Amino acid sequence: MKLLAFRIFGDYAHFRKFYTTSSPLTFSFPPPPTIRGIVGAIMGFGKDEYLEETKNLWIGIKIDKPLKKIRMGLNLVDTKNYPIFKPPWKRPKSKAIQRTQVKAEFLKESSFTLYLYSEDELTQELYSLIREHKTHYTVSLGLSELLADFELVGIFEAEKVKSSEYVNSVVPVNVVKELNLERPQKIGKERIPMHMDVDRKVLKYEDVIFSMEGKPIYGTITEVYKLSNGEAVWLWKPPQR
Repeated sequence: MKLLAFRIFGDYAHFRKFYTTSSPLTFSFPPPPTIRGIVGAIMGFGKDEYLEETKNLWIGIKIDKPLKKIRMGLNLVDTKNYPIFKPPWKRPKSKAIQRTQVKAEFLKESSFTLYLYSEDELTQELYSLIREHKTHYTVSLGLSELLADFELVGIFEAEKVKSSEYVNSVVPVNVVKELNLERPQKIGKERIPMHMDVDRKVLKYEDVIFSMEGKPIYGTITEVYKLSNGEAVWLWKPPQR
């Protein structure tokens, strides 16, 4: 099988964790549903159709650089209770704008390599757009204000192996049989959403581990794919229908 690989990067990123409310925290990388949204933006799929259009996509995620997280204050403006949102010089004095200040967590100077495979023509069309650096919609890293750039890495032959001594990508906990404790490794663990239905309801969560330094994880990892460039990646298959 052939995998399409491209890199997406930006100054800031925020992939909100589902259990945070007033002080939003971010995942350390874009979860698979977010990646489907990124693909949808490039391909021109609407927000109500991208999950269905990308349902056959296999997805792998690699963190390219050491993770850096910062917190910034956000000034949120209430527009719901102010139907006609006018500039200050046109607002009635009796109708004050409500604001809420919150602390939010962001990834700084982040970069990720996405590995994609599909049995239909989706990845071929995606390859053509990425190669020409074209998109139908603006690509962002989690929030519309956090604009992203991207570049083609290449197309690689991939072969599934029963076991590997390393993996370059994010990987589920259950396929890591053991870690190489003789190598210094800084590893993180998170529970991420895996699959969503068309109503954006999460159907499955999964525990994963990843390198916080943007390096390979060494140990015994099963059911990974070895690429022609020497990397080993885990691919999440499409949800079972």
